[in-house]
Amino acid sequence: MTWLEATPVAVLALLIIFVPGGLVAAAAGARRLLLAIAAPAVTISVLAVAAIVFGFLAVPWTIPFVATVFLGLAVVTWVVRRLVTGTWMPRSVSRLAGFSPAFITGLVIAVVLIAVQVCFAIGEPGNVSQTYDAPFHLNGVRFIIDTANGSSFNLTGLILPPSRSTFYPAAWHDLVSVVAMAAPWAGLITVANVTNLVIAAVVWPIGALTVVRLVAPSRPSALVIAGVAAAAFPAFPLGMLDYGVLYSYFLSLAFLPAGLALGLSLFRLVDGRRLGPVTLQILSLACAVVAMGLSQPSVVFGLGLFGIIGIVALCVLAVRYAQRTWIRVSLIVGMIAVVAAFALVWRRVGSFGYTAPWNRYGSVPEVLLDTFTLSRGDRPYAVVVAVLILVGIVATIRTKRWWLVLMWAAAAVLFVLGGALPSGDLRNLALGMFYKDVPRLEAFLVLPALLVAVLGADALWRLVARRITPRSRSGAVAVAATAIVVVIASTQLTAMTYAVAHAANAYRLDDRSRILDDDEYALIERLRDEVGDDAVIVGNPWTGTSWAMALADREVLNPHFNTSHAPANDVVNTELNDADVDPSVCTAIHETGVRYVLDFGADRFAGSRLDVKTWIGFEGLLDLEDSAVVEEVDREGDKVLYRIVACGL
Repeated sequence: MTWLEATPVAVLALLIIFVPGGLVAAAAGARRLLLAIAAPAVTISVLAVAAIVFGFLAVPWTIPFVATVFLGLAVVTWVVRRLVTGTWMPRSVSRLAGFSPAFITGLVIAVVLIAVQVCFAIGEPGNVSQTYDAPFHLNGVRFIIDTANGSSFNLTGLILPPSRSTFYPAAWHDLVSVVAMAAPWAGLITVANVTNLVIAAVVWPIGALTVVRLVAPSRPSALVIAGVAAAAFPAFPLGMLDYGVLYSYFLSLAFLPAGLALGLSLFRLVDGRRLGPVTLQILSLACAVVAMGLSQPSVVFGLGLFGIIGIVALCVLAVRYAQRTWIRVSLIVGMIAVVAAFALVWRRVGSFGYTAPWNRYGSVPEVLLDTFTLSRGDRPYAVVVAVLILVGIVATIRTKRWWLVLMWAAAAVLFVLGGALPSGDLRNLALGMFYKDVPRLEAFLVLPALLVAVLGADALWRLVARRITPRSRSGAVAVAATAIVVVIASTQLTAMTYAVAHAANAYRLDDRSRILDDDEYALIERLRDEVGDDAVIVGNPWTGTSWAMALADREVLNPHFNTSHAPANDVVNTELNDADVDPSVCTAIHETGVRYVLDFGADRFAGSRLDVKTWIGFEGLLDLEDSAVVEEVDREGDKVLYRIVACGL
């Protein structure tokens, strides 16, 4: 399937992300910008919460039941609004809360640039991300569809023994499962890639432009620049579709701009009237927080960090204008107490990431340079972005929006600590919330860096505009268009070009692919015709066999690299080749239901930060070509599908 052929899937994904939540938000009275940022937040939050409730009530996770929830919630919301306000329709909102031509222009630029980046990076819609976590996420979606259970308390049942499932935020998986059920003609991999494309190219820039709309309300040029900037950072959104692959964190970060916009509005650090009634803003923020929390909770605490800075800003202003000393002292003590409480919660909740293996990658000067140039590792320097950030810091401070610089500085400090702080208690305490993982921290830095860079670029544009006086309107348009082209070229033809090429390596499908090569992909695609839908396939997941579940809808014993260690599973994985001489292996085969073996060799998984001897733990799947335990069913090159013939099968 080509990207053009995948257009109906993209339309479906767009409708599913915006329409259900949009109906509920509109019924509550949200309009224009608030509706635009609230709709996807409501959709994802309701999907994720409904999935948990459905799981407890044993209600099947199907489109009719999901649609019923949204329709019922929209009707109830509409009726409640009528009872509370006395009107069925909200009063008209200020035109300031609408979409200006500059907003639309910036959004179109962002949509086009990000869509081109993602399409070139992935290659074809059906290509899999050849990364460590991709099988878990993609097979997790298939697991949800097969079990009709999308609960965050059920997802880890994919890889854990029966009755051992734990909590894992499943919002991304719930969303993709609904799109997959709505588009049964499209492969699950295509659905996942196209849904990610919509999130990256639509949800993220709408949120980013909304924040800029609030922070720079009288600057149409800032909105156009923001459209370019939304696609100018290698770390996000493209970076999270490359590294990891961190689909859940990717979705959570896509809602961070909406959360920040609503927070700034409610704190009155920007004109709070621009997004409509306070009550609706609070409800929208709650939905955004739930959507982030049930995608990846660490982003919620990242938003909380920005919120703490907002509280500090409010307290500073209040202290400045307070008339009595005791009021000033109370405000300061209260501010310190709130910051301390947040730090304690950060430490407590962040303890789940203490055991993460990720360490620093450079010295303090190197990481500081990367903070501005977005050039971690061997990526080229994003010089233009670095200059805009520096100018933006100065311009933002001069306009008394120092709290925005503090938000950028807070995220930058986390990134610097991640890149330069050695292993130890301090690293755990500060960075456990983000698994001490530098790419995650770099992606978190993108939003505040974008805002500062946009304000810097707008300041430079104003400086240039004052010195250029076009003789006609068409001349002014030509100057503006030229400036946009220059900014696009300067941000896309350096760091982003490299980022797209780097991401393309993770999605490449040929004989040089990292995990699943083209022969293996071709063999897996034939499994639907060769393996019964009630049979279980065993294979070494490090070699790509686990993708048989997502690609061919066939159950696999090892759906992820971190496989279940149920006793029977371990016996099959480590001793299958002895099934003709060891009766205990036959017992395990019958218990697991394994009937086929995918033999893709014993490749070494040599990642940038992981180097794994992949055959360890799967020794029973070696040397099967001359074994009496199996017989060959199909072959593509040296990749083989075997049927188990031992044990009376």
